[in-house]
Amino acid sequence: MPGARGQRIWVILFVVVLVVSGPSLEAAEIRQFLDLGLSAVNFQEGKVPEGWSLRKRLLGVTKGGEARWTVCGGQPAVMLHSRAALTFLEKRVDINLRQFPVVSWKWRVENILEGIDERDLGGDDHPIRIFFVFEPDSSRQSLWFRLKRFLYLDQFHGHPMGGHFTEYLWGSRLPAGEILPDPGKPRQKLMVVEGGRERLGRWLSYQRNLYEDVKTLYGEEPRRLIFIGILNDTDASGLEAVSCISELRFHKARVPE
Repeated sequence: MPGARGQRIWVILFVVVLVVSGPSLEAAEIRQFLDLGLSAVNFQEGKVPEGWSLRKRLLGVTKGGEARWTVCGGQPAVMLHSRAALTFLEKRVDINLRQFPVVSWKWRVENILEGIDERDLGGDDHPIRIFFVFEPDSSRQSLWFRLKRFLYLDQFHGHPMGGHFTEYLWGSRLPAGEILPDPGKPRQKLMVVEGGRERLGRWLSYQRNLYEDVKTLYGEEPRRLIFIGILNDTDASGLEAVSCISELRFHKARVPE
């Protein structure tokens, strides 16, 4: 009997360990990546993705631009469509790139913008781009700039101003691999990850080490990532663009392809 009783105790202990450790193991797996809410499981036909907002213009009305869940090229995705407008999906985040340095996503672009020069303000339009904003270092900002932030800058832009930002974009005439200053903000950097018309109309997957890219671009450690924008903009050129995006995630390490 003592032996049977001992066996029962061990069985009970084993079950308790399974119950207690199970959720922890699952949580550990989940923490290997951060899903930004653009995966197929978040699909809601015709709606702006949950947790994101469409930036409003002109007294709260977004004219000429839309962003919504749909089926794009056979896959659930968020479609962005602009007609002489800025379509700007935005989301506040708090991500430490030392923990989650790799960003991955899929996008599909239907058309490029013909006849523009993306290096000039008049051609500062793109069929799609992902916009990353980093926490500013207030100790390096002047008192006057901090006052402007307090009075209107942060509220107008939707995030604390003065930090680094970078973008991954599809260039209309610029080739993949090109790095250029933002025409409106020369100290900020843009990276072309796809360019031209050769791969239009196809779903394409990407991975970038955003942590290393920021270090390369600015020569310093990136601060916390606080804001992400997904843009499809034709407000400078007056043209029209359609693109789709899905599966935006951050990872602890590069994901096998």
